[in-house]
Amino acid sequence: MEMTLGATLHVYKGEWGLPSIDFECLRALCLLRFTRCPMDVQTSSNPLRSGAGKLPYLQIGNQKYPGYRQIKRVLDLEGYPIDAHLSTKQKHLSSAYANWVFTNLHAYYHYFLYGEPHNFDSTTRGLYAKRTPFPFNFYYPSSYQREACDVVQVMAGFDVNDKMDKHEGDYLVVNAKKCVNLLSRKLGRKVWFFGDTYSEFDAIVYSYLAIIFKITLPNNPLQNHIKGCQNLVNFINRITKDIFRDEGYSSTKLTKTPSGAGESLTQSEHKFLESEFNTKVIAGVGAVLAMGAFAAWRGIYNQLWFKVFIWLQTVW
Repeated sequence: MEMTLGATLHVYKGEWGLPSIDFECLRALCLLRFTRCPMDVQTSSNPLRSGAGKLPYLQIGNQKYPGYRQIKRVLDLEGYPIDAHLSTKQKHLSSAYANWVFTNLHAYYHYFLYGEPHNFDSTTRGLYAKRTPFPFNFYYPSSYQREACDVVQVMAGFDVNDKMDKHEGDYLVVNAKKCVNLLSRKLGRKVWFFGDTYSEFDAIVYSYLAIIFKITLPNNPLQNHIKGCQNLVNFINRITKDIFRDEGYSSTKLTKTPSGAGESLTQSEHKFLESEFNTKVIAGVGAVLAMGAFAAWRGIYNQLWFKVFIWLQTVW
């Protein structure tokens, strides 16, 4: 196969200035950019087309390679191994550290992004729903919640479906903070964790910490702890700015401006916001009435109003 002809990496679009909202997608992007592998990136993909029901996936011609491990294997075979510049000792250390970070951060990441009910319902569900085509966006984000349930149950020993007072989140937070402290000491003043050379370990650490550090969740205890480790903050910001400067994305919430921000808007900008809001109201009411009339004819009011409620949540 030829990497330069028709090779495309499919990932979720980013947020908060990052190139992707998803850990697996983000570290797959790091593989490409760290090794300078020539490949197109597609951020508006249907995860159900991957063959595994998730992103990321690599497509070369008609062949698809879903998941980070398969993507890495293809890049290694095609002459883009991410750890090629490391010594044998450094490769072993990189692998050992990666396993250690996985043990301490993977459960935290899954619980606070997908398993913690308030975080998932207020933030994470919408992030994935807006990046998944209709009608799959109604139920597809819940697959991440189910996966998180398995991860947390195995790695942390509690069930996210239990009542909140039985969630042992403090255990995850303590381990994650210890991990961040050690990572900060390991990085020190170096550019990369193994000196002047990038590694797969750098990609893994960046992908975990960048999302945890940047995401706006109601409950995210590790975020402030990362802020206290300035070298890790610099590490995250440097990679985001220098390596993904053309791929970072931040959505614009026109109808929700911070306190005082409205004072800096021009008269025409105010009119634009008002007209957009009115358009959404008319469109929403029209959609409800149309679906209501259809439901009355078919006699399926109960199912319809539930779907309308979910749809309006994704629109607003």
